[in-house]
Amino acid sequence: MRYITVIPVLLFVLLTCCNRQQRHEQETLLAMESTIMNNLGAFMDSCWNKGNSESLTTISTENFTRHLNGIRVAGSQKEMQAHMAVYFTAFPDLEVVFDSVHIKDNKVFMHWTSTGTNTGVFGEFPATGKKVKINGLSHLYFDDMGMLYQEDVYFNELDLLQQLGYTLNPPIVH
Repeated sequence: MRYITVIPVLLFVLLTCCNRQQRHEQETLLAMESTIMNNLGAFMDSCWNKGNSESLTTISTENFTRHLNGIRVAGSQKEMQAHMAVYFTAFPDLEVVFDSVHIKDNKVFMHWTSTGTNTGVFGEFPATGKKVKINGLSHLYFDDMGMLYQEDVYFNELDLLQQLGYTLNPPIVH
């Protein structure tokens, strides 16, 4: 008989502890999502849209890595800042907007649209004065502190070059 009264009390204590643990885990997850969204917002707004690549140092790890269409273009914050400077020089009015953002664990999948006018040198290409609009997809990775450590970005580079006025010549076949 004594066990009959103890069992409900033990079940109540066990359920209360489980609920607290679940709430704590949910609160931790929401806090991480908030940190990731804040850092993502700073990456897009401050870094890209305002041309402030220095703010990269507060939202990413020192060894931040960026892959562009499968090719590594940056392996540190300094290399990423230099990479960004190429775009800022070529497109001083560069603007990137989120079209959609999906967070899964510490990863973000983001579809974006970028616009700008090519009024500066773009790598080795002279300015064309043409406006461009491209769409792309970024897969961003954040560590357990919510710091950005990698971006894999994909967009159609041929489309970008064609909007700038470049064309492809057919290959010479013998």
